[in-house]
Amino acid sequence: MLITSEKNDLIKDIKKLSEKKYRYEKKLFFVEGKNSVFEALKSGFEIKYVLASEDCDIDLDVEKDRLIFVDKGIFKKISDTVTPQMIMAVVKMPDYNVNDLIKEDGLYIILDEVQDPGNLGTIIRSADAFNVDAVFTINNTVDVYNPKALRSTMGSIFHLPVVNDVPVDKLFEALKRNGVRVLSTNLKAEKYIYDCDISKNIALIFGNESRGVNKSLDIYVDGSFKIPMDGMAESLNVSVAASICLYESQRQRLIK
Repeated sequence: MLITSEKNDLIKDIKKLSEKKYRYEKKLFFVEGKNSVFEALKSGFEIKYVLASEDCDIDLDVEKDRLIFVDKGIFKKISDTVTPQMIMAVVKMPDYNVNDLIKEDGLYIILDEVQDPGNLGTIIRSADAFNVDAVFTINNTVDVYNPKALRSTMGSIFHLPVVNDVPVDKLFEALKRNGVRVLSTNLKAEKYIYDCDISKNIALIFGNESRGVNKSLDIYVDGSFKIPMDGMAESLNVSVAASICLYESQRQRLIK
């Protein structure tokens, strides 16, 4: 099948998936690029369609009725990138149950009002690299299925559960019920990161790029720590801070 018109109903639907409201109405999102599409195909996610430009020579293991070729000019109009790789997959959103994901001895990331999709995607990628059990977003953090956030994950969105916009009370009740300690980063904390056991049975909160973790979450937090910095910068980018903390968690696990 070759689509040559942007008025095609499928093309119009995929183009609208760039809008958050439409994504959630349809429970669908799309990922672009060879790496992300291959990771999607290897995952347990339900793949609705794989779209490729008419001259695509990539060997794709996908059913014929789900493989759709698109005129190169049309593909550029539905792509979210300036120079698309001419391949994308339309994927059904997973339906995660928070209570099923949280267990004793787990390692979790909570993102509180993180606004930059690049930061969100990078944190998910680091969480994948350091074997985090799940990532939860709260308090209007940017949408996990934002196209830029998905590109920044480099396919890691398909490797671990990432649960979008979880009700705060529900999340922290589940963590407490399973005995998971909750720690947050705080520039004014007395303890440094290496003074705390963050090897397992822990949820780490990272906050908004400019304001940090919301004060309203203090009632759920068991403690806080800071990253030692001797330079002149006042703070770190949230994705950099999260990656440092996850590395320290991994280091502690390895030396035990």
